[in-house]
Amino acid sequence: MSLAERLFDLRQGTKYSLQQVADAVGVSKAHIWELEKGRTANPSFELVQKLAQFFGVSAEALIGEAETPPPVAQQIQRIHRDLKDLSERDRDIIETMVKSMRASAAPPSAEE
Repeated sequence: MSLAERLFDLRQGTKYSLQQVADAVGVSKAHIWELEKGRTANPSFELVQKLAQFFGVSAEALIGEAETPPPVAQQIQRIHRDLKDLSERDRDIIETMVKSMRASAAPPSAEE
């Protein structure tokens, strides 16, 4: 599978628009489209890194030198990426929410 196909599959799988991807990595919508169509064969290393980070995969996976992680792993990586931009207070709130969700999802104990 080519870089173009992987990029298209990742974008479709995450339901991001061409514009959303372009804005996130700092290039034009047309440039992302050209990459997906294989019309731009040699993106810069910096762009590959930005795209990989945006989609929650390694650069190696994006260019086909490693397996693309399953969608849930990609989603976790994207969430993790976005957490670093939040304030400590917001991260604490999210941590509390996750703990609460895990507790409510836990199977009932044998005593119940």
